[in-house]
Parts: sequence; structure tokens; C-alpha cells
Amino acid sequence: MLKMTDEGLVTYEEGEAKPIKKRLLLNFASICIMWMFSFTAYSGLQNLESSLNPGVGVYSLAALTGGGLVSCLLAPVIISYIGCKGALIISWITLCVYVGANYYPAGYVLIPGAGIEGLATGLMWTAQGALVTSIAMEYARITQGAFDDILSKFFGIFCAAFQSTQIWGNLISSLILVNENSSLNLTTPPEYCGKNFCPLSIKPETKNVTKAGVHPESKIEIILLSVYMGFSAVGLLVTCIMLRPMKQEHNGPTESFRSKLVSTVRLLVTNSNMAMLVPFYLWTGLEQTIVFAEFTMAYVNCEIGIEWIGYTMICFGVANTIGSPISGVLGKRVGRPTLFIVATALNISALVAMELWHLARKQLIVFFVIPGIWGLADSIWQTQSAALVGLAFSDKQEPAFSNLRMFQALGFTVGYLYSNHMCEYKKLYIAGGELIFSMILVMAVEFRLKRDAPKKDNLVI
Repeated sequence: MLKMTDEGLVTYEEGEAKPIKKRLLLNFASICIMWMFSFTAYSGLQNLESSLNPGVGVYSLAALTGGGLVSCLLAPVIISYIGCKGALIISWITLCVYVGANYYPAGYVLIPGAGIEGLATGLMWTAQGALVTSIAMEYARITQGAFDDILSKFFGIFCAAFQSTQIWGNLISSLILVNENSSLNLTTPPEYCGKNFCPLSIKPETKNVTKAGVHPESKIEIILLSVYMGFSAVGLLVTCIMLRPMKQEHNGPTESFRSKLVSTVRLLVTNSNMAMLVPFYLWTGLEQTIVFAEFTMAYVNCEIGIEWIGYTMICFGVANTIGSPISGVLGKRVGRPTLFIVATALNISALVAMELWHLARKQLIVFFVIPGIWGLADSIWQTQSAALVGLAFSDKQEPAFSNLRMFQALGFTVGYLYSNHMCEYKKLYIAGGELIFSMILVMAVEFRLKRDAPKKDNLVI
């Protein structure tokens, strides 16, 4: 039986609250499970793309993230018609299309296939953000817990499930692409790899002494892609069978297509906090291209071979998986600003190590330490950026998460587009400058939120 408190808040008796809590937790679990299966395929393929299909692979990643720019802007409008579950079903179908396009990785097949998947990424991530935030809000209301704390924990658990796909996806690729002759044989001249790696300046004769031209046999590649296709299909089935739409999804669109679209754009151009967070959103995308495309191509593949990519990126996945729930818990204890400072220090240290690569390139452990450090930093960026948006724009969830994913996709796209046209050391400097600039603005927003918190509390009372 529901009861009203003196303050006008709804509370639940234990018998009423228990089944609702169970429903919410099952729905949250289904989101984590579907992401684990689907992104095991996505993550493993993403990390190999620049090395598996040199040149066209990076452009396909740019097409994938570029499609997200359009879909993120339109996602709130589309979701208001088809619901979050419908959006996720479409997303996993397009993921199967992208995996299928890799069977014949010609530019006119792979790039459109990636673009189709990209058009669904905005739906996917906007739906995920809205679902997790809605579940956290209802769970906080039922348990009478602090919404900020519960939201941080939920995003931490989700990010742990999501980032664990780096482990499974890379483990699969490593086991399938394993070469019995794989060993640390650093015969590649240092002027061709690491910070000196320049895609456009590699001469044909250089390819004979680098490992960048190595490509797995077609039979092995087909086996790898088939395994990834199977994981994508399971993710689709889990979504269809397990995920239950939230109550508000049954009401149909309450706003016109135009008004919904305008609300997304208006939040960006009229809310100064949202505008100040744009460089940070760009960074959360750009920083992932550094490890997914640059480190795997210019350092691992160039130096020790494609079969080592999976093993090194497992370290990224393990660190990210462990760091995500920890950062979710620490978010309420030490605060987001402190965690952001820690993540900044981790990224800067990794960038410095990549710049000074030639001093330690013959130490195998370095190939694993750098993605591990980057994974810890990324666990903070992904959990706390989502928690920051959920808290700062709790009354405008869909347009806020749409803007977050849109500019994150832009960061990805820009990083992938200049990947084939710029030497590695320049990319490292760009990343460091963007990180520092975005953190200055983030700290300003955090100060504003802390300053305005008492005002919001007074309004609620």
C-alpha cells in the first residue's frame, strides 16, 4: 500500500516495494547483459579495424562515429516514437550489418556498413542513458536513497559490464589470431614506429621491415568475424526477450518532432553549463581513439604484430572493468572533481610515456602498462561524465545525453579522420592540449553546480 509522508513524498510498504525493486534490478541487469554480448563483438572489432584493414579501417571507424553525430541529434525524437527498447533493437540489428560488412572489407562495403551502424549509435547510447537514469530515479524513490549516490553506483556497475567487453572481445581475437611464432622481436627501426609513426610517409620498402603489413589468413578472419556475429545476435535476442519498457514509454510522443528536436538544440545553445562541457564531451571520444586506433596501430602492430593487440588491450579492459565500479563508489566519497584530477594525471603520464617510447620500447611490459593506465582513466571519464550529466540535467535527460553522445561521437570522428594524415607525435600533443583545456571548463561547471545546490534544495522544500 502506498503512503504519503508529511512532506508530500510517496513511500512504499515493504511488500509493495520488493517486487518493484526486483523489476527495476532485473531491467538494469538485462541492459548490462545485452551490452556485454553486443559490445564484445564491437570492442574486439574496433580495436583491430585500423590494423586488420589498414587505411579503409580507420575511415570506416570515422564513418561509424560520424553517423553518430546525426543520430545523437535525432535520437530523443525517434525514441519518443519507438521507445528505448525499440531503439536498442534497431541498434543491435545495425551492429550485425557492420560485422557482416567486414566479411568483404572493400571501401564501398565496409564504410557504408559502418555508417549504418553509426546512425544507430545515438539511439543506443541515448536510450541507455535515459533508461539507467530512469531506473535509478525510481529506485531512489522506492528505497528513499540519495539519487546522486544511486545514479553514480548504477553507472559504475553498467560501465564495469560494458568495459569488460574489452576483455572478452580482445581475448577472442587473441586466441583466434594467435601465431605460434609470436614473440617480442623488435627489429623494426624506431624511426618508423611509436611517436614517429607517420602513415602517409611509410615507403613501400619499409613495409618489409615493419609488422604493419601483416594480415591474418582469410579463413582465420572469417572464423573471428563469425564468432563476433554470434555475440551480436545473442545481444539482440536478450534485448527482445528480457528488456521491459519503462512505464513512460507506453504513452507515445508527447511533443511534436520539431519541438523535440528544438529542445535538444536549445539545451546546447541556451544552457551555459552544457556549452562549457562540450570540450569535455569531445575529449571523452578523442581519448578513446588514442588507445583504440593509435596505440594499437603505431605501437603494438607496428612493433610486435597484430596478434599482440588483443593481449595488450585486455589490460585496458581489465583496468576499465575494475575501475568503473570503484570510481562509481568513490564518486560520492571524494567527489567528481577529485576523480577528474586523478584521471587527468593518469592520461598525462601515459601520453608522456608514449612520447618517450624509444627509451623503453624493448620492455614487453610497457606494451601492457600503458593501456592499463589508460583504462583506469577511461573508467573515470565514462562513469563520471554520465553521472555529471544525469545530475546536472536530471529534468532534461534525453536531450542532455543526446548532446553528450553527439559531441563524444564528434571527438571520435575527428580523431579517426586525422589519424591517417598526421604523425603520431602531433596527435599526442593535440590530445594533451585538449585534455587540459576541457578540465579547466569542467572544474568551472562543478563549481557552479556546488554553488547552486543550496538554491535547488530550497526550491524543493
